[in-house]
Amino acid sequence: MHLRYVSKFPLIAAVMCAAASVSLGACGGADPVEGDVVAAGEAQELTAESAEALTCPASVPTLDMRKSLIITKETDPGVLTEFTLSFVLQRLIDSVGSDQQPLDVYRRWWNTQNKRADAPVEFKNDPDAIHCDDVPDGNGGGLLNGFPYTCPRNEGVLARIDPSDPAKSNPFNPAGDHFMEPVALVNRFDLAPVDGSHCGEYRIIYAKNSSGPTDRNFIIFEAQLPNPHPECGVAACLPVAELWASLSDPNMTLTQRRNALEEFYFFGRDGFAPVIQASNFMDGTGQIRTNQFMASSGDFQPWNLREFKLDLGTDSQDNSVRLFFKPVTVKENPFGGLFNASFDPSDPRGAAFRSGFLDALDGLVPLGDEENDISLRTLPDQELFNSGESIVDTDNNYRDRLQGNTAFIADIDAALVPIIQSRGLLPGMVTADNAADRATTQSCAGCHELSSVGNEDLGGLHVWPEHFPTTAPGTFVHVNEQGQISAPLQWKFLPHRAQILENFIEDNACNAACPSTAASADVAASSADAALDSAEAPLDSAEHVPTLGGSVTH
Repeated sequence: MHLRYVSKFPLIAAVMCAAASVSLGACGGADPVEGDVVAAGEAQELTAESAEALTCPASVPTLDMRKSLIITKETDPGVLTEFTLSFVLQRLIDSVGSDQQPLDVYRRWWNTQNKRADAPVEFKNDPDAIHCDDVPDGNGGGLLNGFPYTCPRNEGVLARIDPSDPAKSNPFNPAGDHFMEPVALVNRFDLAPVDGSHCGEYRIIYAKNSSGPTDRNFIIFEAQLPNPHPECGVAACLPVAELWASLSDPNMTLTQRRNALEEFYFFGRDGFAPVIQASNFMDGTGQIRTNQFMASSGDFQPWNLREFKLDLGTDSQDNSVRLFFKPVTVKENPFGGLFNASFDPSDPRGAAFRSGFLDALDGLVPLGDEENDISLRTLPDQELFNSGESIVDTDNNYRDRLQGNTAFIADIDAALVPIIQSRGLLPGMVTADNAADRATTQSCAGCHELSSVGNEDLGGLHVWPEHFPTTAPGTFVHVNEQGQISAPLQWKFLPHRAQILENFIEDNACNAACPSTAASADVAASSADAALDSAEAPLDSAEHVPTLGGSVTH
């Protein structure tokens, strides 16, 4: 992979190393990086004094959002050349010591969209294979987390190989019908928690070679990057922030930017482990999400957004290590039926959700007028309520599902009264319907479509940004097959993330290194306490630790 195994641009690497040494100098130093991971700054060693001279006072380059926040096929196709899906899957497999082949892992993943009876023959009786009806609903479909799970989905065809023309159905073949092409890299440093328990998410988006508007499929690998020095708090994430900011340097060539990102994603740098390793997509870390819309023989199915985690097992044939994708619930996507008066009264989750939703209103109606601050993260025990899919139809429009549930509407309106008052709003400016609309914005279906048809008035001071259906990338997606980005992403979400990145670097680049593990822990705790106070939201568990940027969804 050409220059992947060397430190490619000494000046930038030296600056990154300098930032790391200033930020982390007394936190145990930079850990040695094993294997083929190249530690940035190897070519030049800087003393702490010279590092400070380079980085203090903090100087943040003018951020180019299309270089430091999102890199796409539209603007930077040359950066994405080495981010092939086959290489990413191979790196994931290698990271767990498995001898699997990328194509087999990929096909097994999409077999999760098939019923067992209709699966490819090699998976039909395979005890290791996952099928969408492994937990049947009694009506020929499937369940996930006890809620309906569309089964089968048309995307199950991706588990099959056309025996007459195997290359045609190979997802790694650029000329194939099902080729998955990298179309974007995404920086979600804003998702780093204020306590520094990790350093944000870093994503790769793939799009299917589409034959038309009803033959589309997207994959998003969303890795959660561990903090190598959590005892130093979120300040230890500074080298990552500075790396992404440095990509806006007009003197940096395309080759330098590509090499920096390849190193960051695949081999690790500045004491950080590689982004692409299986542990960053397992329970308690990142995830892989899909945006599915493939029609088959006139079998129309609505847009469906799903979520997966990586997991490890033992192959039933030879007891070898087996990496696999497992379907999980879609986070911050409560099942729409929970809002409805007709939800099964024998299921205790109905009453628990109605009670918990009242507790979540404080996050759904934040102070001010910034839509990025709207959040459903404070919903207690939300994993009990999350669905296995987020479907772009009226079933996932929470306002529609709420109608007729007069008792729940009255409870929401009553709970909103003190919140509205504390926000300086007039009585009735945010209603139960508005609260349901706000919850919809946090769901996958809402963010991608349901909440973005027109500038939706959410009550109070918040208006949800609109997708422009007649201009690229149209509706349903925020990044399309050509790497074009949506209006909400361009004008609302990216500017917010840019401000978070710039503020973080300005606030942390010149801070003294934490003097000891104990002291740094105290500093991290103090910083987290301050952030929690400003968020004005009670936190019941680590799940609710706020992020630097507010909402997790956007």
